[in-house]
Amino acid sequence: MQTNTFPTYFRLVSLVRLPLKGSREILNEAVLYHDDAQITAVWTSSHVDSRLKRGCCVALRGACTSQLENGRLPVSRVELIDKPISAVNPFQTVPVAWCPDRVLVQKAAVLWSQMGRSLQHLFNAVMWDGGRFYRYITGPLGSSDYPWAPGRNFKHAVAVTEKAAVLTRGLPDISNQVLIAAALLHDAGKADDYRLSAEGYVLSDRGYWIGYQNTILEWLAVARSRVIVSDAQYLALVHALIARRTYESRSGLSIEATLLATADRLTNEAVSPAFGS
Repeated sequence: MQTNTFPTYFRLVSLVRLPLKGSREILNEAVLYHDDAQITAVWTSSHVDSRLKRGCCVALRGACTSQLENGRLPVSRVELIDKPISAVNPFQTVPVAWCPDRVLVQKAAVLWSQMGRSLQHLFNAVMWDGGRFYRYITGPLGSSDYPWAPGRNFKHAVAVTEKAAVLTRGLPDISNQVLIAAALLHDAGKADDYRLSAEGYVLSDRGYWIGYQNTILEWLAVARSRVIVSDAQYLALVHALIARRTYESRSGLSIEATLLATADRLTNEAVSPAFGS
C-alpha cells in the first residue's frame, strides 16, 4: 500500500552506535522501515538515547530528503514517538524480516484503515510497544507451531477478519468497525502467551497463569486510558471479545460477537489438523 510520499513515521529495524573518531560524540546509524521508504538514518549525538529500541515507532528530525543517497539520509536525530498516534497505520511499518508475506500485511493495512479513527487509535495504543507488536506479527497460534514458520497467529487474525467481513454481507445494523477491531485483536494476547525455547514454543508464565483471553482485556483497559473512544464502541468491542467464547450457550449476544465466533470457528476448521491450534 504505497503512497509514493516520504513517510512521517518509521519502524526502527536496527540501530548501530559507534564512537566517532577523534571526538567524544557518537555516530548513530538506524535502519528504518515504512512501505514507502526504507532508509538508513545517520546522525551524531553527544549521548546515547536508550529509549530507542528495535521495533519502536520513530520520526525523523532535521531531515532533508534531497540529501538521500544510496538509501542513507543525514538527519539531526531520530526521535522516539512514545504516545500512540491514530494516523499511523502500523501495518505499513511491518519490516519484511517480520513478515515476508507482503500480501498478508497489505490486507491487514486495508482492514485497519476501515476501523474508523477512534478504534484505530485504540488498536495503536494496544500495539504501540514495539516488542509487543513484533510478537503479534511473528508469534505462534499455539505451542505446536514450528519455530521456522512463525506468524501463524497474525495470519489467523487476518483470515478471521476477512471471513467475518464475508459473513456480514446482506446483514443490517452491524458495526463493521467494531467487528474488524475485534477480529484483529481476538487472539492478540497470544503475543505474550508463548516464548521460544530449545524445544520450540512453550507457554510463558503469563500464558500459563493469565491466558491470552484475559491479557487482551488488560491491554485494552490500559490503552483506553491513553485515547478517546466512546463507551458504546469500547463496550461493544469488549463484549464481542468476551461473548464469542461461549456464544453457543448464551442468549442476548450482539451480532458482532456472533459473527466473530462463527468466523473464528470456520477459520479454525479450515486449518490443517497437522498444525494444531
